[in-house]
Amino acid sequence: MTLRLIGLGTGAVLLVSTLSACDPLQQDPQCVVARAVSDGSTGSFATSFTLAQGEDATASCAQLKPEVVGLQKYFSQDPNARDRDPNVKDRVGLRSQPWWLAMPAVVAAERPYVVDPDAPVQRHAVGDLTTDAPGPDNYCEVPQLDNPTRLELRSTVSGQPGLSLTYAWSNVRIYNTPDIPGTLFVADLTYTENGCEAQYKVKGIWPVVSCATNRKPDESKCDPKADPSVGRLRGSGINPNFDVKCDPDALICVLKEPSAAFP
Repeated sequence: MTLRLIGLGTGAVLLVSTLSACDPLQQDPQCVVARAVSDGSTGSFATSFTLAQGEDATASCAQLKPEVVGLQKYFSQDPNARDRDPNVKDRVGLRSQPWWLAMPAVVAAERPYVVDPDAPVQRHAVGDLTTDAPGPDNYCEVPQLDNPTRLELRSTVSGQPGLSLTYAWSNVRIYNTPDIPGTLFVADLTYTENGCEAQYKVKGIWPVVSCATNRKPDESKCDPKADPSVGRLRGSGINPNFDVKCDPDALICVLKEPSAAFP
């Protein structure tokens, strides 16, 4: 019995020594898109819009405020598809929604519209990821999407015209590093509102965090650090690599300088 125990002990030592001599296994980098894991729903990004150079800043369609944009990565339903066809790609979908559609009526009074149930609506735009892993610049790319997203809205004010909104997305790029694993995206957008068209540069961060207190901006709710001394028992959940502020219109935490280069 004593000899058996000694033998087992020696074997354990040898096993530990062998494992410690091996380099730790590292997973190959993958293109991921942050999502709400608790319920499996589409990941929501607090998205800012910067008018492209040369656009008319006075145009009605040149006034986009931050919005919530949903992103979702879709895997091929056939796990063997790529073995048969190397051109099969994973896909990314986007969903657009003006911020004021999700706000209480008292806040959205300047935009008194509801989705027209009788009009054609295309809420999602989907495109192929070009690669399975991030490129040298750490971005995963979706250069083209199959279709624009479209919303037809009906005015709740009698006699007032509705709104026809189209979001044509392109050059969607999702940043992927260990520190920022698919929680930032950039894109180009052609936005059309009742025939008025404007070009934007877009940048969004995950997750969407409300910064409203009594329907007013509260910067403290964007702080990633907890502060029990003022009753903030937990941080915002926003990556501290992101410099954020509370947007006074959408009342969500967004990037302070969305037009700045990243990283």
